[in-house]
Amino acid sequence: MDALTLFGVVSVSVMLLAYALETRARWFVLLFAGACAASAAYGFLAGAWPFGVVEAVWTGVAIRRWRARVPQQEHESTRPIACDMTALSAAERNRYDVLRRFVLEGVEEVRNTAIGFQLRLHHGSLAEVAEWMSLEHRCCPFLTLQLALKGDGTAWIDIGGSGAIKTFLEAEFSAFRK
Repeated sequence: MDALTLFGVVSVSVMLLAYALETRARWFVLLFAGACAASAAYGFLAGAWPFGVVEAVWTGVAIRRWRARVPQQEHESTRPIACDMTALSAAERNRYDVLRRFVLEGVEEVRNTAIGFQLRLHHGSLAEVAEWMSLEHRCCPFLTLQLALKGDGTAWIDIGGSGAIKTFLEAEFSAFRK
């Protein structure tokens, strides 16, 4: 195998690996862009200019995707972790307290994620869970909250947003402590 062919194999292999790992971190998108640029260079050097052109276009697309992800993640990581206790009226605060107990008593399993927790619920009043999530988000708008209904019939709450938010949640909700 000559040096040019080896360069092409390595470029395309790194491109495939980076593409597979893109959801893990935004830097894999940038690595994918770099591997696309290397693959484009290989295509032009090998005389396969259509391949080179396509890979050059993919380089531009990947850089654009990487840039689009950076501001959103930076915004989320710099948002202050501060609850607004005045966001709810007294009646809403009472309702929130009832719903919070209901949700926490319904947690059957807790899974750690890099930026928060996944909570599997054993009871099925999703309307009350959604109501709690809505009130929680009004008090604590820095939280990312998602309700997922899985094909196996389980209901999950994803709660978190960053490593610092996860630390806050561990202190705030004793149910998350391991």
